[in-house]
Order: sequence, then structure tokens, then C-alpha cells
Amino acid sequence: MKVLLICAFIVLAALHPENGFSQVSIPFAFSSEEDNRLIKETDSFKYYVATGDTTKVVCIDDEGAYYKLLSKDGKVLTEGAFVMDGEKYLQQGRWTEHYASGKVKLQGSFLRSKPVGTWQEYYSNGKIKTLSNYALINDAQNSRKSCLSGSYEEYYQSGKLKVSGFYAAVATAKSDTIDVEDPVTGEKKSVITRSALYRPEKAGLWEHYDENGEIEKKEEL
Repeated sequence: MKVLLICAFIVLAALHPENGFSQVSIPFAFSSEEDNRLIKETDSFKYYVATGDTTKVVCIDDEGAYYKLLSKDGKVLTEGAFVMDGEKYLQQGRWTEHYASGKVKLQGSFLRSKPVGTWQEYYSNGKIKTLSNYALINDAQNSRKSCLSGSYEEYYQSGKLKVSGFYAAVATAKSDTIDVEDPVTGEKKSVITRSALYRPEKAGLWEHYDENGEIEKKEEL
């Protein structure tokens, strides 16, 4: 069975939209069977050299539906299922990223490579770092978009609550000009297309706590 994956090398940032990050991403480290050297094959899995880091190994099941990224000592760093859409492979269902220690670093669900539902980010000591929620939005062009939306919590490394609040998905209009050709006359003309971009914006009551659990600040937005 031939497997062709599109590399998605997006640097994983913290789940803090105020720092400019509004969508989580867990990347594939595999481009194709032609580009990634096959190391070994068993009855259930194929093992390849990972794209971008030859010290790591990509493991893909024989059904072509589940992916693992392994460290040089065999520990699972990233894992999750994917589905095919034409020649593209899209992340689907529950995905998990691990620290080198094996503890969970980031975990959540994708729907055709778009984050949905609740995502959990953890410190290396196993304590929860952030709890975020992502909404799937169908715009006027029937295009699905994902945006941070809903309750948000951030914790200190000790496990105590640091910030709690709510994000709303706010639409921003986007216009593009494209050239099209009339199929009958062959005449070319410019057409303006409009779509919506979504960004997270703080809404409602936000509470900030110090490391002793005392309220430092309240915001009503």
C-alpha cells in the first residue's frame, strides 16, 4: 500500500492567543514513501526516517490510518489518526503530543485537520497548563473554519489556577480580487470575492490569580 503524506511543519506554540497564537497544530514528520527512507516493515507497521530529523522515526500502520512519531529510543512523541482527501492526508480524531519523558504535552481532537472541542496543554511535570476550546464554524461560502472560542483556563506549574475567562470567535471580512474567464465569450474580468476570517477575542468576566490563589485582577469585557 502506498502512503503519501503532506508535511505540515508548523512550529507548536503555546496556547495563548494574546501572544498571537489562535490555532493548535500537531505536525506530521513524513512527506512520502519516496522521500522518507524505509527502515523496516512488520506485519502491522512500516517504519521510516522522519522528515527534518533523522534521529526520529515515523511509524504508519498497515491500514494507512494511524501515525506515530518515535524518538531514537522508541518512545512515542506524537500519535493520531488521519484520513485521505484526494492526495492529502488530514488529521482526524484524537491526537496527542508527548514530552521526551513520555508524559502528555498536548492533546485534543481534529476534524479534517481543524482543531475542535477541548484541548489540554500540560507542563513537563504532568500538571495542566491550559484548557482551551475550539469551535468549528461554517461561513457563508460553506467553508469550515476553526477558532478558539469558549471557556479558557490557564494554570501555574504548581497546579493552581492562574487565569480564567471566555473567548468569542469574531468574524473579520476579507476581500480578494481574482481574474476569471467567461466560458462562452472567453472574456476575462476581475471579480471581488468576500469571505470571513475568525479570530478569538476576550469576552465576559476574566479573573487573574496570584500563585497563592488570591484574586489579582478582574476584567469585565
